[in-house]
Amino acid sequence: MKKRKKVNTNKLMGILFFSLLLVLGTCFFLKSDFFYLNEIVINNNKYLTKEEINNLLNIEKNKNIFFYNLNNLQNKIKESPYIKNCEIKRKIPNKLIVNIEEKNIVGPIYNGRSYVYIDDDGNFIGQIKKIKNNETVIYSLYTLDNSFLRFTNKNDKKSLLVLYSKLKEENILKQIKTIDFRNKSIINMKGKSGITICLNKDNSIKQNIIKLRKVLVDLQNRKETDGNIDMTYNDYILYSPYKN
Repeated sequence: MKKRKKVNTNKLMGILFFSLLLVLGTCFFLKSDFFYLNEIVINNNKYLTKEEINNLLNIEKNKNIFFYNLNNLQNKIKESPYIKNCEIKRKIPNKLIVNIEEKNIVGPIYNGRSYVYIDDDGNFIGQIKKIKNNETVIYSLYTLDNSFLRFTNKNDKKSLLVLYSKLKEENILKQIKTIDFRNKSIINMKGKSGITICLNKDNSIKQNIIKLRKVLVDLQNRKETDGNIDMTYNDYILYSPYKN
């Protein structure tokens, strides 16, 4: 029979004592003010201000960063109709990093009384009092009732979403100052440089925006900064420079 090895009691007690000190030291360190939240860093916000995001979080700062429930904080942010997704991370020793992904916003859309935003699915996001600098203002006929947005022309929503998306895709949107959707069959756009653009409100919007990009590049190369681009003809594009 094999003899049982004797347990070294002193060694065992030493290991247990060291483990206890390690646990107590870790707990003391984590509870110290070294890890108290000192800063909230917010990234990728455009439509919501940092103040608005902080109000959604409603965080008490005199608290250890490890004691925050990050899932709960993320869900608070996601309650905003502007937010598509949110991820919050701890950054040792005393920061929370808030990375947000806002929805693709279309607007501001103005009906003569109020400005509103919708997302790229046509869902109402919110009514706004003041537009941001360099935003493309869209004039359209709609009614707003209890956060439900109804376009006067039922086809306008689809056409507007297609137009806005294609202008953005072709890197033209930032050149456009206003888009006027109030005409039943024609879309009128005014560029920031002085160019005006007319196109049909029909199924040819995507193709016409692709053509428009080429026309704008050509005009830029020719140093033409104003004039009218008429795309309401099916077979050709008419450009008319303004007369001095």
